[in-house]
Formats: sequence, structure tokens, C-alpha cells
Amino acid sequence: MRVKSELPARTTFQDGLVGCQTACEQWVLTSPNVDFIPEPVLDRIQVLVRQDGRFGVEDPIQWPQLFSTTWSHYALIQRQPTDPNAPHQPIWWKPSRKDFVPIHGSAVSFLGTLDSQPRSRLQALVDEMSTKIETFVKTRRNSPSHLNFCNLSMRASLNCLSFPSTYRDLVVQVTNVQRYWLEADAWMAKYQENMFVASDHHVSPVNMSYMGAYTADPVSAFKLYCSGVPVWLIRAPETLTSDVAIKSFVALQIPGHIEVGIEGFGQLVYEGRVGERHHVAVSKGGHTYMDIPQIFLSKVDPTSTSSTAASVPSSSTLQNHVPSRPSQSTQDIGASTSTRGSKVVTHPKTRDKRVVPYPSHKRGSKAAPSPAQLAVSRRDKFVEATHPFFPPQIPLWTQCLAEVNQQDITVARMGYFVPEPALLVGPSDEQRQTRYFLNWLKAREPWFHLVTYIVFQQGPIHQQSWRNYLNHTSLTEADNLRTQTAKDKAEILSLFRAITPEGDIGFDHAEVHFYGRSFVFGPQMCKEVVWEVFEMGFRLELLEMDRRLCPPSSTSQQETQTAEYERIQRVSQVFDTAGHIRILTLPTINTGLAAENPIDRVPALEAFRRILIRWPGAPSSISQQSFTTQIPHHTIEMMERDCIRFYLRQFFIHTSRAAIVPHRFPS
Repeated sequence: MRVKSELPARTTFQDGLVGCQTACEQWVLTSPNVDFIPEPVLDRIQVLVRQDGRFGVEDPIQWPQLFSTTWSHYALIQRQPTDPNAPHQPIWWKPSRKDFVPIHGSAVSFLGTLDSQPRSRLQALVDEMSTKIETFVKTRRNSPSHLNFCNLSMRASLNCLSFPSTYRDLVVQVTNVQRYWLEADAWMAKYQENMFVASDHHVSPVNMSYMGAYTADPVSAFKLYCSGVPVWLIRAPETLTSDVAIKSFVALQIPGHIEVGIEGFGQLVYEGRVGERHHVAVSKGGHTYMDIPQIFLSKVDPTSTSSTAASVPSSSTLQNHVPSRPSQSTQDIGASTSTRGSKVVTHPKTRDKRVVPYPSHKRGSKAAPSPAQLAVSRRDKFVEATHPFFPPQIPLWTQCLAEVNQQDITVARMGYFVPEPALLVGPSDEQRQTRYFLNWLKAREPWFHLVTYIVFQQGPIHQQSWRNYLNHTSLTEADNLRTQTAKDKAEILSLFRAITPEGDIGFDHAEVHFYGRSFVFGPQMCKEVVWEVFEMGFRLELLEMDRRLCPPSSTSQQETQTAEYERIQRVSQVFDTAGHIRILTLPTINTGLAAENPIDRVPALEAFRRILIRWPGAPSSISQQSFTTQIPHHTIEMMERDCIRFYLRQFFIHTSRAAIVPHRFPS
């Protein structure tokens, strides 16, 4: 090894502008094309979510990592520009509490949205990147599948920022937008520039905007050097021969600017040796929610009224509260007229199913159901109810719902993602009816926060549980937890406490807002509330049906995640909501499936048809012809009828109940 003030005219990738020995003195790092050496991430590591939503020094979007042929694009991640006015500077921006705008008029104070200004800046960059990706894919025969994954993930995370979330999840979602923007940019750079090709005749000038990589493999080091990517070759000191020239020795560059704090975060993403598995874990780790998944990962005592972090229901706890998937041939608990307040058991010898009541804590007769309970339960759910608070029906949907063939019940009756609209308006006295509406509106935002996240996979809620929640006068008062009603209330409350810091839940005293307006009990506002319940119920049920009938074909986590994003994208096209299924603002006119004119319904119907034709058994009348504005009105309406009939029948077959159908907005 030679230390020289000037390197020879013909240097190689093994020479060094700079060199440095690691603190353990086991390794020497040299770089042939940059004059600094970042402290390398070596040996065993623990990758955690830090307070800025990133993964600390082990994160390839923040610090150079060990080079991997499979994940070589990480070496091409852009570094943050030094110019504060650089157009892409928001990709390195980090949100703080002042950027978190709390929502008002809900039972919880822990939900909020990202301030509109930083979100607009991210939106512009995401739109620009999506356009670049789409152009790139069109012009190349074989584009990397991970590029599509990055595009979908980036847009999905941006969509999450439009709706209320916890502060921690907001931080993570902002980081996800930035992470997948940077990854997509790096993937395209890799293929556009034909990177990582070794050449004895051409060495590209070093591009200091690239993150770079370190490696112990001479072949990889040579390819990085030829491609103009910052590279650090790591070697044992005894391997440095006399023909290796190093211009100067420098101190290791320490990552002092990178967040390492984990308070309030700290979720483990990976533990093990650096390298391939580390890269794989980080590539998936962007799909991390700090709060939502805890609902299904921790154990809860449903009798507890504590709002500590331990009060989180497990899957087994929720199974008593949530219906089974269709593969299980059991009846729903409390969802049908004949088995209300009952559960199905199987005799150990005959395997025959029979209905038995809930086990009683006291002997004696059970209290008779109220008239409101009987009215809702005995009502024919396939015949649209009428009520002064119901929004206008869509006649064709109403007619097709009444015509559904109700034979062949073979699966558990599915619960509801939202309260059944007829249940919401069911009480006959105004005081109780007002209580139902207020209780729903208090829970509405945190509930939608739960059910519209992909990770909420446990299933919808039983009607009886919804009724018990809507009718409560106090969720925080001490209840007799020996009763089923009290247990239902405790279980629903535990869902919200799972993502709630202690003291942040206030169902009993919350001021109630609805789309920015203080809620006033009366016909018009109640109609709007019920319309939203119909609309969100339909959207969530359509998404759930597509999950059941078109499950992912791959077991790969990345491919499964991509399939889910694509599914949400398809469903969102029915409602023209650009990649999400939430309602941002109340409509001023009826559009989409609710439009009065058949021609105006065509775009939504075509998006609906494209979902249905992927399902088994789709009729040829909808699979062989598309909705277009050129076909006659009567043809549009005939195809529309076939689509609706197929959807409603399939829904019944797989859920054993009537679907929630869309309605027109009350003018």
C-alpha cells in the first residue's frame, strides 16, 4: 500500500482518493471516486422505526448500505440537495406536530390531517413522478415489477394523508411517500442509464447526487466505479498490496444528522446481518402503521375499562365479536331473526349444528327485545325500508335487491362495516334516535380510520354489537360486564382504545361535527348522515367482496400488497376518488352510479363492470360488451341491470345477507 500526495495518471477502482480504517481496526475502506468515507453499517443490525418515520442509519434512503446485486438501485438513491430551493426538496422534508391539524367534532382528539400546504407540495411531486413512471413503463418492454409497486405504494400513502390519522401514522405515511418516490427514481435511473456495466474503456464521472454503496466484492466495486456511482471498497488491511495507491487517510464521516430516537415509535423492522435480507425487510418495511396493527397483535381484557396500551384486543378476542369468513359453515351470532342472541354449536358425535342461547349468568327469562329491535330484525332486508331520514332510492337497485334469489345459504352471515342504515333510524322516539345518530357521529372518524386501512382484515361487526353501541348512554361508566350488551360495548370501545393515548377518548362528552358543520338533529342533516352510511357501506362491501372472490394469486408479500393497492384503485374508479374509497366532501349533484341520466352513469358502470367480470360466474352479457356512451340508453340499462343482479346475488351467496346498496344524495 502506498500513500501518495498525487495518484498515478491511470488509477484503478482499487486505488483510493481517500482511505480509512474502521474503529475495530479489522477493515480498511477506500474510495476511488469520492473524498469522504461514510461510517459503514456492518455485522448484525437492528432496524427500528425512528421518530421521523425512517429507519435510522440502516435506511438506504438516508445512508449508504452494503451493495446488493438484487437491490442495486439503492446505490442510486438521490441525496438531499444542498440548495434549499431545489424543486425536489419536499422529498426530504420531515413533518412536526405543527403540521398536524387535529380534527374536531369526534370522540377522539388523537386524529388529524396533514396541513394542506406540505401536502400540496408532495402531491405535485407524486403526480410528476407517476407520469414519469407511466411513460417509462410504456417505452420499455420489461420494466421492473418493483417500479409499479413503488408507484402504487407512493400514491396510496399520499391518499392516506387526505384523511384523519394518528400523528405517528401521519409521520410514517409522509415518509412512505418520500421513500417510494426515491426508490422509483432510483429504479428508473438504473435502467435508463444502463448502470452497473463493467468497462475497461470507459469510466463515467462520479455523480455526487447518488447515495453510493460500499462492498467487499471487487467485481461490484469495479461496476460501481465505471458507472460513476460513489463506491467504498472494504478490505482487510493485510490484503492491501504495494501496488494500491491511496492519496490520503481521512476520518470516518459520522451520520450525526440522522434521527435515532425511538420514543413513541420503535417498531422492529429487521434484526440480523446486513445484506440481502436487510434490503428485503426495508423494502417491505415502508408498509408500517404505528397504531392500527396493534389492534390485532396484543391481548385485551374486554372487561377492562383502562385505556392503557395493554388494552388491545387480540384476534382471538375479536373472533367472538367478528363473523367468520365464508369458508366456515356456521351461523352468525345475533345477526338473524331466528338466532338472535344465540350461537351455533356442533354436537361432537353427530356434527349437527343446532342453535343454543348465550350461556346465562343467572337463571331465568331473558328480557324481551324492544319494539325497535324487533322492527329492524324482522324487517325483510331485501325490501328497501322507507323512513323520513332515508335518502332517495335508486329505483333499479331497489328493484334488483327485492328480486335476489335467497336460496342456498351455506356460509356465516356477515356483519356490517358500518351500522345498518335501518338500524340507525330504527328507534321510534326522538330522544333515542338522537342518541343513535350522536353516538355514530362520535365514532365515525376513528371508525373509518380503522376500516379503510388495508390492515383491517378481521371483518365487519355484528348488528347486535352495533345496536348496543349506538344505544349506549355512557361507554366509560362502570357496566355490569356479565351481560352480553356490556361485553359488546367493552369490545367496541377497546377497538378505539387500541390506537388512543390514555385520556384521549371522550365518547360521552364529544362535540359532534359532520363535514365541518356542527350536527343538528333534523331531517336534512340526518338524511345526509344516512346517505354517507349507505355509500360507505356499499364501498366497503364491494371492496370486501372483491377480496373474497379474487384473492391474490401470489404468497409474496410485495405482490400481495401490490394486488391490494391495485384492487383499491379499481374500486375507487367506480366512485372517481383517485385511489381511495373515502368521501372527501359531500356531493352537490348526483354523479356516478347515482346519476339520473344513463349516459352520465357510463364511466362508473364500466368501472363496476370491470370489477365484476373478474369474479367467477360473471354472465356473458356483461363480460363480452363494455359500457360506452355510443350504445343506446336501453342497452345501458339492460347491462346495468345484469351487473346489479350479479353483484347482489354473489353478495348474498358469500355473506348470507342483503347488501347495502347506493342511494342518491338528498337535495
